[in-house]
Amino acid sequence: MNDFELKSKLKSVPLPERSQDYWENFPSQVRAHLRSAPVEFASRKTFLPRLAWSGGFAFACLIFSLSLWPAFQTVLKNERTFRRELVQLPNHLRTFMADEHGMHYLIADQQ
Repeated sequence: MNDFELKSKLKSVPLPERSQDYWENFPSQVRAHLRSAPVEFASRKTFLPRLAWSGGFAFACLIFSLSLWPAFQTVLKNERTFRRELVQLPNHLRTFMADEHGMHYLIADQQ
């Protein structure tokens, strides 16, 4: 049987007769059947994607900490100088600066 014979045979079958009430109530029947059938989702074991995200996050944290390590070492190495400059900070805050937002203190180097 080829496509043409199949189409002609399907077209020759008469449609079942339905009353006007059936077609008026049809949308509400479909909605009622859709609401009555709860959809159940089967949970899948997703171990591999979770492991990939965890590994990626751990690797990002490692790279971030390794990139900050030289700066941290510099701060620790120059801790005495850093503390001395921090103690002298209030003495440097004596210069005023005027801009579009008003008067502000300007951190200035001692000369």
